[in-house]
Order: sequence, then C-alpha cells, then structure tokens
Amino acid sequence: MYIIVMIMLNMGQHRVVSDQILYPNMEMCEVSRILLVENLEKTKPNKTAQTFSKCVNLEIATPKVSL
Repeated sequence: MYIIVMIMLNMGQHRVVSDQILYPNMEMCEVSRILLVENLEKTKPNKTAQTFSKCVNLEIATPKVSL
C-alpha cells in the first residue's frame, strides 16, 4: 500500500499532511499526487509558499504467531 506525504512551507511555518487515502499501487498514488499538487499550486496563498510531496510505500508488519 502507498500513501501521499506532503510538506507545505509558508512564511516560516510548516505542515506535514496526507490525503488520508491508502493506494494499492505506486501508479495510482502518483496520479493522485500529481493532481493534488496541481490543485495546491493553483490555490497557494502566495508565491513563496512551497509544497514537497512523495508517494511512500507503507508496509504494515503482521505479528508472527508462535504455535
């Protein structure tokens, strides 16, 4: 599974966010990430605001059960 992680910087402040969606593969994550960044660029509060984003593989470990 994959998630989108974003760091938004504006006027000396930062925010780390996700779109709260689990993606089954990297391709779906990347398509959503690109669309999300395009929308954020259109609505950013000023020219100096920046957004960094990445799709990250989220491995969920399952506990081993001893019998």
